[in-house]
Amino acid sequence: DPEMSRGLGDVYKRQPFIVCTQGMQVEVLGTTFNISAYPQEEYQTTLVNGSVKVNTETGESCILRPSQQATISLGNSSIQIRMVDAGFYTSWIKGKIHFKDQRLEDIMKILSRWYDMEVIFANEKIKDLRFGCNVDRYSEITPFVRLLEETQKVHVKVNNKTITFYN
Repeated sequence: DPEMSRGLGDVYKRQPFIVCTQGMQVEVLGTTFNISAYPQEEYQTTLVNGSVKVNTETGESCILRPSQQATISLGNSSIQIRMVDAGFYTSWIKGKIHFKDQRLEDIMKILSRWYDMEVIFANEKIKDLRFGCNVDRYSEITPFVRLLEETQKVHVKVNNKTITFYN
C-alpha cells in the first residue's frame, strides 16, 4: 500500500535507527554495515553500501561512504577513517569466510569468536603471515585450519577449544 509506505517513511524520519556502543554512536541512513565493539579492542564501523553517520561521545562525527571504516582506538575518542575491503568484515553474514591478503592474527581474531576458540601463536612472526581465501563457513574450524596448513607457511595444532600456530 503506497499510503502505508509513505507513513512508515515519515516514522523513520522522526525516529532514526541508531546503534550505540561505548565510545561511539552510529546513525543508520539506509545501508549495509558491520559494527565491531568488543571490550579492550578498538571500535570499528565498516560500510558496505549506503551511508552511516558515526558520532563519538565527545561530539566528533563523520559520514561514511562505501568501503570506508571508522575506527576509534582505546583511550582515544578521535575517529580514524580508512578504505577497506568491506567483504572482509561482512562475509560472515552470508555464511562465507572471505579474506584477501590479511594478517593471520586478524583472521584468527574473527574466526576465534565465530568458533569459540582460543588462539596461541608460538612466536610473534606467525601473526604477520598473510593469507587469502573465499570459502563457505564450516560447522567447525578444523577444515579451515587444514587449508592454512596446506599453504606450508604454518603448522596448526587443534586441541579441544585451543588452536596453536607454529613454524
